Amino acid sequence: MPGPESPQGGESPFDAIWAQLIGPEIGTTQAPPEKQSPLADRVRAHFTRNKPAPSSFPALAIQIMDLVSQPEVEIHELLKTIGPDPAISAHLMRVANSALYHRGQDVLDLRTAVMKIGVRGVGEIAAGVAGRSLFDVAVRVEYETFPDRWQKLFLATMTTAFAASQFSFEQHHGRPDRIFLGGMFVDIGKTLALRSLARLIMAGQVNPELPSAEVDALLEEVHTEIGCEALGIWGLPSRLVDLCRRQHEVLLPEGEDCTETHVLRLVDGLGRLMGEGGDTTDLEQTRRSLEALHMDRVRMRMLHHTLLTQGTRVALLYPA
Repeated sequence: MPGPESPQGGESPFDAIWAQLIGPEIGTTQAPPEKQSPLADRVRAHFTRNKPAPSSFPALAIQIMDLVSQPEVEIHELLKTIGPDPAISAHLMRVANSALYHRGQDVLDLRTAVMKIGVRGVGEIAAGVAGRSLFDVAVRVEYETFPDRWQKLFLATMTTAFAASQFSFEQHHGRPDRIFLGGMFVDIGKTLALRSLARLIMAGQVNPELPSAEVDALLEEVHTEIGCEALGIWGLPSRLVDLCRRQHEVLLPEGEDCTETHVLRLVDGLGRLMGEGGDTTDLEQTRRSLEALHMDRVRMRMLHHTLLTQGTRVALLYPA
């Protein structure tokens, strides 16, 4: 997840990131074939034997975003959708009374909370609550296998979703609602793969002392394949599945059909560069999306600030 800005004076973190983004010219060759590691094959096999049920998907997240994407959504329609869910209702009430939104009087009912937060904000926050179940683990021992990863994965996912949606809204690139959902689900394969890996470790079939870098590489290798298969099982719209499938396509063309994928790639790639250690895994794809969206230094610095702001906001919206 993006870290804080540097102290005043001297080179800022953005300056170093911008230098990476405008570095040596990108080649035009196709990406090398993906590695097929034995551990990745075992994780794929475990996922295949334990695919999620169609009913395991939180369909309410899609319903909420479909509703708030309508030009003139009525508040009472939104309340009818989210009101029956006690977890979402309670969460929205807490948010409306938190330091993020609290101004004077306490919020005592859901309608007032919706009016204070705003329809679009409520939709995104509620969708995040609905989707969080996909990042939860079934048993404590599964959590303890990778105690630092589950919450980090969720926060990084939601930071990308919120920041990409805001960028889409402000820059008029694609539809913010579709981009938000894409941000939520584009890396869902990492969570599913991590769950399979944890189960294999618990069964004594994989060394529990895997180096963190090896786990990272494994998740990168398998997450698109596993994630897209899961999205298909859950019956998600083909456009959303395609968006996730093409996320790592190096020579993704410009044009309206690919705009939303470029937005997600750019935001996710910038977030990686801003994170601890400056992850350059997708630097080439990030550069290409920067060019496809015709981003200059000023707009990229604004996006950098958006990611910082949303990272802080998401941590407050979804505490562990």
